[in-house]
Amino acid sequence: MITWLTQTERDLPALPPAAWLSLPEQERLAALRVEKRRREWLLGRWTARRLIQRHLAGAGLACGPRDLEILAAPSGAPTISARRPALQAALDGWHLTISHSQGRALCALARTPAIGADIEQVAPRHPAFAGDYFTPAERAALAAAPPQRRDLLMTAIWSAKESALKALRLGLNVDTRRVECHIAPSSSGAWAAITLSCDPILEAPPLRGWWRVSEGYVLTLALGAA
Repeated sequence: MITWLTQTERDLPALPPAAWLSLPEQERLAALRVEKRRREWLLGRWTARRLIQRHLAGAGLACGPRDLEILAAPSGAPTISARRPALQAALDGWHLTISHSQGRALCALARTPAIGADIEQVAPRHPAFAGDYFTPAERAALAAAPPQRRDLLMTAIWSAKESALKALRLGLNVDTRRVECHIAPSSSGAWAAITLSCDPILEAPPLRGWWRVSEGYVLTLALGAA
C-alpha cells in the first residue's frame, strides 16, 4: 500500500520554520545557503508532515507538526521520528520518500523501505541527455514516440529512474543506465504502469512502478517487495 500527497509553495504555512521544525531540522535548514534550495527543502518537509498527519488521522491519532521530526539517514533517505510513543508505534514499519521540483513537492509512505518517489516538471531536454543517461531501448522508445510527446516521455523515463534508484537507496550514485524503464501510456490524472528492470550487478529486488501527469508535472513511484 502506498499513500501519497503533492503540495505547492502556496501550501507552506505563514508560520516561521522554527514554529514547526525540530532543532536538528532547523540546523539543517540554516546550513542551506541558496534561497531556492531552502524553499524546496521546507516544502518537502511540510508536505511530508501533512501526509503523515493524514495517515495518523486515519488511525484515530491527532498529530501536530512539532510532534514529528524528519531527518536524513546515512543513505540520504528521510526517516520519521515522533515525540509521543503512540505516534511512533503507529509509524513503525512505514517509510517515507520526498521529492520536489519547481515549486511542487511529492511525498509518499509505504510499508517497505524500498519506496521511491519523484516529481519533475515536463520541459525540453537536449537530445544528448538521452544519450548520456538512457539505455538503447529507452532511446528507441523516444525515437518512436510522436515528436509532441517526446518531452513528456523523456521526463517520465528520467523521473522513473530517479524513483527506482531512491527505492534501491542508491540515488544518482550509480549509472542511471543500470535501470531500464518501459513507460505504459497514461491519460492525464490516471496512474499507469512502469516496468522497471535492473542490471544484475545492482543485486536489486524486483520493483514495480507507476506514473501520472498532473498540471505539467510527471509524478512517479517505485516500490519493492514489503
